[in-house]
Amino acid sequence: MLGILSLNPWLILCGMIALTIVLCVAIVFVSDYLRKTHQAEIDAALKQDMLSRGMSAEEIRTVLEASSDGAMGRLMLEKTAGVRVGLGKFQIEVGNPAKSTASS
Repeated sequence: MLGILSLNPWLILCGMIALTIVLCVAIVFVSDYLRKTHQAEIDAALKQDMLSRGMSAEEIRTVLEASSDGAMGRLMLEKTAGVRVGLGKFQIEVGNPAKSTASS
């Protein structure tokens, strides 16, 4: 093994780069899992609190739809809504092309 590395020292660099990429991907997946788990715990605690207060199922649904995830979902489903993406002064509106051409 040491003979291969002494003949090809660039293998050490390639191995370190591959290890760094694997670790970064693992960190992304683990942190996303932890975020989703924490959000699920918060949602469950909110639902339990609303149930203990005696709220109806319709009221609970209304509260949950008003959360940021529900609001984003409604925004994406609306036909009149567009999303602006870009960097600095370079902005592009993605969404309803009829609205963007009508307003121009």
